[in-house]
Formats: sequence, structure tokens, C-alpha cells
Amino acid sequence: MKKIFLFIFQIKMKHLIRKIGHRVLLFFAPELSILKKDWYTEMKSKQEDDYLNRLKFQFGFCGKNVIIHNPILIVNPQNVFLHDNTNIYGNATILTVNAKFTMKKNSGSAQGLTIVTGNHTSDVGVWFKELRNIKDEEKDVVIEEDVWVGANVTILAGVKIGRGSIIGASSVCRKNIPPYAIIVGNPAKVVGYRFTVEQVIEHEKILYSIDERISIDILKKNYDKYVINSLDEIKDYLKLSCP
Repeated sequence: MKKIFLFIFQIKMKHLIRKIGHRVLLFFAPELSILKKDWYTEMKSKQEDDYLNRLKFQFGFCGKNVIIHNPILIVNPQNVFLHDNTNIYGNATILTVNAKFTMKKNSGSAQGLTIVTGNHTSDVGVWFKELRNIKDEEKDVVIEEDVWVGANVTILAGVKIGRGSIIGASSVCRKNIPPYAIIVGNPAKVVGYRFTVEQVIEHEKILYSIDERISIDILKKNYDKYVINSLDEIKDYLKLSCP
């Protein structure tokens, strides 16, 4: 009993000495506390930068001026392809088990992006858990150029986000998105277009070479399909009334 008491007493005395010593140090040199905090913050920031740089080296492709922020979870980073001037901000989850995720140049995502390239299947007479990761269907996910993805967006297997699109916050993309569309909701739906057809043509003349530009016929076809012929459906979806 005496030994236990002495052991506890020694621990408490060590703690008290450290506490008193720290207060004395702060009294005579308070700037040391600030230096300690700055050093810790700088060290932590450097560790995060080192981790992100190592992660970039593991990517299937990493272009110039690629920005990724912590925290980020990537399964099989070798299946991730980030082109020039792209960004993925923090709290992202990228599940690329056996398929690829590609983000093309000048596109970016706000916080909370989720990419899922896999989809579980079902078989009659087989427990669902026995099929997981064995018969999963894997399909690539592609975000084309000049796309902005809002916060907390989920993009599922096989989806291609068309060039120039804007994806509203918290949208869940289950199907392909046409170029220059504005989409929102779950499931995500086209509710407008970023530019008119004429503006898209002018936009692409400035930014893309002739062979990279989307044809006028495709632009007009998409605009008619998703905007002109769907106005009532869009208003119902957004619960808007006619002016």
C-alpha cells in the first residue's frame, strides 16, 4: 500500500513541477509559447503538404497546378487522373476500386465530393453480403473540361459530366449530363443552361481549337431537348409557378 501511495505521489509531483515550470517560463518569456504554437502549426501543415504530394505521385496522371485538400480518402489512387488546373477541396471520398475517375482541365470541386465507380449486384438465392466486392460492376466516371461541382455532390458509376456544366450542391448524378447544363437535385436533373447556344459557340471559339469544339447541331439538339421542350417539367421539378 505504501509503495502504491509513493508511486501516485511521485506522478503528482512530476505533474506539479511541469505545471509550475511552464507557468514560470511563460511569465519570463511569453513569446516562447507563441513560438511553440507556430512551430506546431507549421509542422502539421508541412506534414499535410508532404502527404498530399506523395498522393499526387500515386495518381494515374497528375497535371500542372493540381490542388487537393485534406481530409481526402482515395481508394486506389492509381485509378485517379487529374488534368491541368483542377482542384478537389477537402472532405472528398473517391472510391475507384477497379475503374477510373478522370477530371479534365480547368474543372474543380467544392468540399465533400463523392465519386463511386462501383455498383453492387444481386443474385437470386445468394446472400447480398457474399456478392459484395466479388460481382461488383465497375464503370469509369468522367468530369469534362470547365466544370464546376458544388459542395457535397455525389457522382455514381458510369456517369460523364459534360463540358462546361455546373452541378448544384448536394446533387446526386446517376446519368450523363449534357455540356453546359445546370443541374440540381437527387436524382440530378437539368434545370437550365449556363449559356445560350450562341454564347457557347463564342465561348468555345475563344477557349478551344476547331477540332475540340462541340458542333452547333449537338448544342441546338441538347438545348431544345433539355430546356425549350422541358420548361413545364423543370418548373414542376423546382416547384415554381409561371410569372
